[in-house]
Amino acid sequence: MFFPNGWVWGFASSLRYNMLIALATILSYFFQRNKIKTDVSGLTVLILIFFIWSTISSVLTLSNPSVVWFEWNIFLKIIIFYFLCIFVIKTKHHINVFLWAICLSAAYFGAAEGLKYIVTAGGHTVAGIPGSRLEDRNELALALNMTIPLIVFLLSQTKSKWLRLALMGAVAFNIVAILGSYSRGGTLALIVVGGYFFLQSKRKILVSLFLVVAVGVSSAFVSDEWTGRMNTIETMDQDTSFLGRVMAWKQATLMALDNPIFGAGFKAGQNQALWMLYEPDFYKLNFIVDTTGIHFPKAKAAHSIYFQVLGDLGFVGLLMFLSILLITYRKLSWVTRNTDDEWLIGLARMLKVSLIAYCAGGAALSLPYFDLSFAIFALAHILCELIHRQKNKVTIKREGHRYA
Repeated sequence: MFFPNGWVWGFASSLRYNMLIALATILSYFFQRNKIKTDVSGLTVLILIFFIWSTISSVLTLSNPSVVWFEWNIFLKIIIFYFLCIFVIKTKHHINVFLWAICLSAAYFGAAEGLKYIVTAGGHTVAGIPGSRLEDRNELALALNMTIPLIVFLLSQTKSKWLRLALMGAVAFNIVAILGSYSRGGTLALIVVGGYFFLQSKRKILVSLFLVVAVGVSSAFVSDEWTGRMNTIETMDQDTSFLGRVMAWKQATLMALDNPIFGAGFKAGQNQALWMLYEPDFYKLNFIVDTTGIHFPKAKAAHSIYFQVLGDLGFVGLLMFLSILLITYRKLSWVTRNTDDEWLIGLARMLKVSLIAYCAGGAALSLPYFDLSFAIFALAHILCELIHRQKNKVTIKREGHRYA
């Protein structure tokens, strides 16, 4: 989530900081003594199968192999990241450090962008750092939506007055950054996150007042252009941008119908040759949304985590992807039901909000292979593992007392 190269100049920008940090982490893990055993879980096995499936799809791809293998290489790094997380993160202290790392990476930049947007009275265009994983404003908005629940959790665990004020400011500025990104998907995800907090809150009147004030303050900074862009949500069937996404969804569906097992390969939907090949058949899916008479000279991105996986990896790949999301949610729900530890319960609930934000905002974004979503998958595994370890210790202690 953090992009050191975007914060330095000159020769320093040519160094691969993230790779060096990753190598140091991997080496330190291998040299670590008395490693805590990592449990095998259905979620981890499914994620591994999902990656293997994507590898087979890349071998059989219909798209440009150089593009496909470039995307595969990025996904490989995300998978390595997932396994490093479940191998290394074993204690509450580890989890806390990990959460702070995530929040100080994405939310720090989001807060800075939100502050710029306020200072310029809405004149600043919120966007990610060029060259980073969150370069696109839509992807940045999604990441901030997913990070806000984690900030709220850290806020609930922080006793320092000044640190609490800083975290509250981070939440406020990140909300402004999401609105200032002009991302319709980001705004919808923000509504989902806000609605969840309202429904779960025991102080609904206080939360309602906060939301009214937040909307009132935000409205003072949004421009007519922002209002016009959000209003297109009501007239999506007439919006060119939305219709372009519908055509991309149609292409993904047609590619999956032709290649239901392994799909067409990573980002096949953005291959110009495949776009031109399937465009004449878009009318077959006009029963969904009629796109007759609409033509785009260039291939469109899927703009949906679900349709992108469908086109990339076929119906089988989509089923695995949806299963990963469902299993993660169920694991987090299991955590809340199987422990009395308020720390674990609170974190599991906030991770569920992050996951819901990803599922909602991702419906309009091409970001299915995302570092932060796999961080949530890893944390779901880790929390379950932590509870199992706690229960095993209690059982061993009881057995010891009985035999004594």
